[in-house]
Amino acid sequence: MKLISVTGEAVPASKGGSPADTFDRSIATWEADGKQQTFTVTYVRYFSKFLAEQGVYDQEAEGVPVSHLVAVLYKEKHPQAKESRHYINNTDDFMALFADFSLAAFKERYPGVVGLTHA
Repeated sequence: MKLISVTGEAVPASKGGSPADTFDRSIATWEADGKQQTFTVTYVRYFSKFLAEQGVYDQEAEGVPVSHLVAVLYKEKHPQAKESRHYINNTDDFMALFADFSLAAFKERYPGVVGLTHA
C-alpha cells in the first residue's frame, strides 16, 4: 500500500448546536493494486490539545496538524481494519496511536506525501 495524501478537517457543525462542533476528522488516501481507498478517523478535537499537554506531540511547535497524522497512525496500528471509517472518543485509545511517535520518522516513511507540510 502506498500513501497518496493525508489531510484533516473540522467536522461540519449541524443545526441546533450539535456536539459535532467538537470533532476533527483525519483523512488518508492509499493506493493498492491500482485502486485508491480513503480511510477516515473522526476524533474528539480536544485530543490534539491533550497530546500537547501530555508532552507527546505539539502540533503548534511541530508544524504538522494532528489531523494530518491520525488516520495514517490508526492504519499502521490496525492494519487488519476492514472498515474505512473509524471513531475515537477515548483518550487512552487516541494516545496509543502516538506511542513511540516521531514526526521525523513519520516523514521518512512517507516522503513527499501531500498534506504533511503545514499549510
